[in-house]
Amino acid sequence: MTMHARTSDGNPTPAELELDRRMEVFLDEMVSSSVREELPADFASRVVAARPFAPWEVARPSFWRLPVAVGLGLLAGSLGLALTPLWSLGPATAVTVWAELLAVAFGSPVATLVAALPLLAEGTERAAGAVSPGAVALLGGGAALVAGSLLGALARFRRPELPVARPRS
Repeated sequence: MTMHARTSDGNPTPAELELDRRMEVFLDEMVSSSVREELPADFASRVVAARPFAPWEVARPSFWRLPVAVGLGLLAGSLGLALTPLWSLGPATAVTVWAELLAVAFGSPVATLVAALPLLAEGTERAAGAVSPGAVALLGGGAALVAGSLLGALARFRRPELPVARPRS
């Protein structure tokens, strides 16, 4: 076997791709031929151990990285903002400022929701009196459909991450 130089961007060279394609064709022919009964039981695991999937052959979805990065960025930003008084006012003030920032960040949405609940109930009563029961049923069915779609999308993202071989071209 000869060594092939990688391209400057780290992608495989055409010679490497051709060698990889020929190896896959050879293995496919061996497995699909009549020699199949003569292969040992652990043949597939030995082949995978000797030649694992290349990075460009495996798709691993990683949906969690962006939300985690954004959350860590927001937390680091709030900590940086809270530590600003540390240089002039002292550590106790910095911790107090950060605690108040976190309380406002998490408490303000809850307080707004609590204040909006009576208005939401009053608006629902008015809408129920002004709209026919058929329209309410139609809107409720639409809302249930949207909620089901969102739950289905969330369930899809919670599946365990498995490597998926891409189809050969």
